[in-house]
Amino acid sequence: MLVIGPSLVPPNCWDFFVPIILKISRWLLTIAITAVLSVTLVIALGDRRMSDLSPEHRVTFENEFTAAQEPHTDWDAYRAIEAKLKVELGEKIDADARPDSLVDRYSEDSLTYPGNFTKNWNRSYELSATSPKGVAVLLHGLSDSPYSMRGVALTMVDAGYNVVVPRMPGHGFAVGGLLDARWEDWAAAVRIAVRHAANLPGAKESFVLAGYSNGGLMAIDFALKCDEDAELPCPDGIVLFSPAIAVARLAIISNWHTLLSWIPYFEKSRWLSILPEVDPFKFTSFPKRAAWEIYKLSTGTYKQLRQPAEAAKLPPILTFQSVVDNTVSTAAIVTNLYDRLEANGSELVVYDVNRSSTVLHLMNRVPIDPAAWLETSAPLTYGVTVIRNRDRHGPEIGRLSLPAGETKPAADDTDMAWPEGIYSMSHIAVPFRPDDPVYGDGSAATDGERRIMFGNLAPRGEEGVLRLKSAYFLRTRYNPFFSYQAEHLQDWLARL
Repeated sequence: MLVIGPSLVPPNCWDFFVPIILKISRWLLTIAITAVLSVTLVIALGDRRMSDLSPEHRVTFENEFTAAQEPHTDWDAYRAIEAKLKVELGEKIDADARPDSLVDRYSEDSLTYPGNFTKNWNRSYELSATSPKGVAVLLHGLSDSPYSMRGVALTMVDAGYNVVVPRMPGHGFAVGGLLDARWEDWAAAVRIAVRHAANLPGAKESFVLAGYSNGGLMAIDFALKCDEDAELPCPDGIVLFSPAIAVARLAIISNWHTLLSWIPYFEKSRWLSILPEVDPFKFTSFPKRAAWEIYKLSTGTYKQLRQPAEAAKLPPILTFQSVVDNTVSTAAIVTNLYDRLEANGSELVVYDVNRSSTVLHLMNRVPIDPAAWLETSAPLTYGVTVIRNRDRHGPEIGRLSLPAGETKPAADDTDMAWPEGIYSMSHIAVPFRPDDPVYGDGSAATDGERRIMFGNLAPRGEEGVLRLKSAYFLRTRYNPFFSYQAEHLQDWLARL
């Protein structure tokens, strides 16, 4: 058989084919660029139908912390930056010019004005244990605030840990701050908090890093890199709540808006959602830039986890995760993280859906029973606990446990049950106590107190009337099994 190689092709043939190849390449590149611009334009035109932007969406903070400031910023200096941001917020968002609303977080007469609470939890804070036997740094999620770690912080204090909860840059003040925040800024804030915690009583005994959602991803990122800085201690254990180990690949499209959003006519295209800011401790609107930052961070972390030597750096990890999660990938927590861990005492706690609920029959796709997954996956290098219905005929809760290395899970009963009307946990519910005064079930309300309880807020009326969609109110906001979770966490900490 005759093989025609480059040496057998007459030079004039290459002169003929090269221009054709270049022409086809330019043609394909033109098609690709045109497609991207067309899709971006269609999205941008659709984005113009969103609500009008308010001052909180357009604000730019001059005093916000950036990673470049880390070398000369300690914990006290970081807190001083937040004090400057408070003043700047008052200067750039005029409370007197706000609309007459009882749910506007920037109106001082509002029920959701952060300053009307006993403590403005949008700032970094510390909690101290009486007889500390360790320190913990707790990291909140994207668009959240340090408030989201309040319940976990109290649990850690009860376990004897001094707690440090930093506010991530871009958070806590106005949602427009997220337009300028970068994941490198968040990582720098984590390191500042860790350096501070390392000087607190109990630091030499135990150091635990905990994170919720994006904070969980930040915790893993820190643990993979802490050995690169001699001044930083590496954690003895990590605790994760609904961790954002992986986000949808479509998040890469979120940064295409930069092609057009610099034009004032298309400025709304910088946002995934533009909504009234009604929550005192969590942003309601969401900028596309934030999705792009978490995507970059998660892909970088995944590359490290794929290397066995890097994954071996991680200490024991305890994770609490709902089997259904519309924000992050539950499966990726197993495949991208846990399946890459060494047998080091890590454990995964999974909250199943309420399989006795009639709503189960209205789900788009009923999730696989975690018990079936355990039967096919065992033995594992980590322990798994599944919180699930005892049977399909009632709300009572049982517990299925599979220790690391075992092949047969053990089942036992608990005194817990699904509350009436709740068919599953959610991404945002895991770290919140039922008696949380903002996101709880209403049990924390006191007589005569005027306050909105987002956890039991379920307005009913005609559809299409409210500026917030029904999904905003119907999503579970507190963990009905938080007492079990707190006890489980404390027992796990005692074994570190």
